[in-house]
Amino acid sequence: MKKILMIPLDERPCNYRFPQIMPKADFELIMPPIGMMGLKKRPADTARLAAWVRENAQNADILILSMDTLVYGGLIPSRLHFESKETLCARADLVREMKERFPALKIYAFQTIMRCPRFSNGDEEPDYYWTYGADIHRYGGYTHKEQLGILTEEERTDFDRIKWELPAEALADYIGRRAVNLEVLLHTLSLVEDGYIDGFIVPQDDSAPYGFTSLDQQKVRKYLKEHGLQLKVPVYPAADDTGMTMLARAVNESRGTMPAVYVYYASARGPFVVPSFEDRTIDATVKCQIRAAGCRRVYSLEECDIVLAVNIGSEMYYEGTFEQLTVAYDVERSLPEYIDYIKYALGKGKLVAVADVAFPTHNDLELAELLRDEGLLLKIHGYAGWNTSSNTLGTVICEASLYLAGHDDEGNRYFLLHRYYDDVGYCSHSRTWIDVNVVEQNGCTVFELDGEKGKCVQAAKGELLRYMAENYPELSDMVADIEVTSPWNRTFEMDFVLKLK
Repeated sequence: MKKILMIPLDERPCNYRFPQIMPKADFELIMPPIGMMGLKKRPADTARLAAWVRENAQNADILILSMDTLVYGGLIPSRLHFESKETLCARADLVREMKERFPALKIYAFQTIMRCPRFSNGDEEPDYYWTYGADIHRYGGYTHKEQLGILTEEERTDFDRIKWELPAEALADYIGRRAVNLEVLLHTLSLVEDGYIDGFIVPQDDSAPYGFTSLDQQKVRKYLKEHGLQLKVPVYPAADDTGMTMLARAVNESRGTMPAVYVYYASARGPFVVPSFEDRTIDATVKCQIRAAGCRRVYSLEECDIVLAVNIGSEMYYEGTFEQLTVAYDVERSLPEYIDYIKYALGKGKLVAVADVAFPTHNDLELAELLRDEGLLLKIHGYAGWNTSSNTLGTVICEASLYLAGHDDEGNRYFLLHRYYDDVGYCSHSRTWIDVNVVEQNGCTVFELDGEKGKCVQAAKGELLRYMAENYPELSDMVADIEVTSPWNRTFEMDFVLKLK
């Protein structure tokens, strides 16, 4: 049995819990104790994590590293630190030390391109982002367009306004940190080039076609081309799913397998949709996700091991009107035909993984209800429908890959149940319900609740249990209880531990 060490991106459930509750194959996954991780804006102790790696690597076969955690103490701390490039690069050099000490150790790693959100919200950014976030995002976009010669007069006027109103110290802090982080990322790429890292991914955390993130991506791609790393290092929209992608790749490569994946879309125009918070069509990302997970894309049902059934309309709306949604999701998409194809593929003995990416941040309740009505919820072999399109894709490709590797029916059923309670019951219903009916009434905000097990969380648990019992009784009958906590003391994500009957 292979022993895999993993330093996750941070302590949130999607990064810390999901990999641990995936279907099991011929491997043992070991992570640092949760108390060794950071807490949102509080970084993990990078020295302790490095010591943990040194202590455990001698008995491991595979090491999966989030460089953002190893170097900065976590994803959010990577956006807030005041460390020098030299200090950060020295931390990254742990991979060199591990490879030199243990040449047989397979090292997989990933390191994000720093995001630039389009909204003014400092929950995960420096405090000045509460006031100036949207302007900082536009500043980056306008800078990029100006370089390309496509800045309109209207945009130029707004650019001038931002230059006048945006505090120089805030902009300097933001741009300066981005520059340092990019230099550290390029340093890590040099370790890949020198053979110290066996597999590497550069995920773009929340991106757009123009802006600071896109400009950094260009510099990364230039480095890859100049150093012959294009085939070794994929760059695509992702973040919280990347640990799972690396887990799938590590398992596939250790077994000497490369699962064949056939992609089927619910809408003919679906492959050409650019998902929210991303910078390219979903099909371009799907290709990267499949390859990054150690799989290969094929173009017929007959030759595939896994059918990746992608639920998407002809457009994507974060908040659309009824008329907009009708055209994009009812006229241009055929869910009945999509369901028929899932049943057909199952009948042919194929593993089917459903990537529900129709809406950002939550699942498509209509699809979940159709899967329920057709008795497919526990017959498919993978499901996800949470947060960004890439988060969903990385999660479900990993689940299907690991199920293919180990055929762990019990583990896969648990993970499916977890996804339905989290993605369907919470993200698509209970989260909105407590935002509207509970949070303000208890003197809280969606960004600051009354504790990780407070009244808001208990209300979320009660509503979740009620909703699932009423709408998904087949699933509810399998669950004896559920432990719910809010690790970041906010409503956006919660941690669920299902206790099955």
